[in-house]
Amino acid sequence: MAAIENTPFADLNFPENSEINVESKTLYLTKWNWDYPEFLTFQSKAQKIIQKNRDYKVYIFCNHPHVFSLGRGNERGRDDLKDFDINLSNHLKFPVHKIHRGGGITFHYPGQWIFYPIVAVNESYSLEDHMCWLLKSIKGTLQAEFGLSHAMATKKLMGVWHERRKLASIGVGLNRFVTEHGIALNLIYDQDMFNELHKINPCGMSSETYISLDKVIEAPENLIMKFHQAFIEKYLS
Repeated sequence: MAAIENTPFADLNFPENSEINVESKTLYLTKWNWDYPEFLTFQSKAQKIIQKNRDYKVYIFCNHPHVFSLGRGNERGRDDLKDFDINLSNHLKFPVHKIHRGGGITFHYPGQWIFYPIVAVNESYSLEDHMCWLLKSIKGTLQAEFGLSHAMATKKLMGVWHERRKLASIGVGLNRFVTEHGIALNLIYDQDMFNELHKINPCGMSSETYISLDKVIEAPENLIMKFHQAFIEKYLS
């Protein structure tokens, strides 16, 4: 924790069993199986720090216990996307949290790898730039390290795809020109979660659209850590 002293990050309350590193003006925090409401509280506090120190960044890597998050609604003008019926919330096996980001309902579970970058946008780095970087970096890691040569990243379809099946979902918000939320990549199949997806339309799309990486490739052991390390080495080293 010594590296955090005398930096704006010193005011943060870090979760137990998290890995924390500071390089220059960027805080890297990794926390597996992070309770979703606790993450939301931390993200809000981190955002306030970046709002006051706009040349600093917070990069959060994690996954969550089974949970759904509900944004402000699907992209307008997309008649093919189905809105989530809030009355279904009581019929779902896992909790639903309303959050401040674009998009409809999506899902999180322990078999995902999630990246939440909390950074300031400006004239030289727009929200569009930010989303494109997230999508292309996930696609690039899948191509270079896992052989998914046909992986496709698209903002219009809100994620990273492989042969018309969706591997990663993106949902980003802004608060005083600082980003929140990010991108979630499905790495390991989870029967409980994918059963629940049949009750909803994640991101407004059919539940059959979604897939996990271990259903696409012969997945190595410790897939989440393998992807995590490959992403860090390729895009953040």
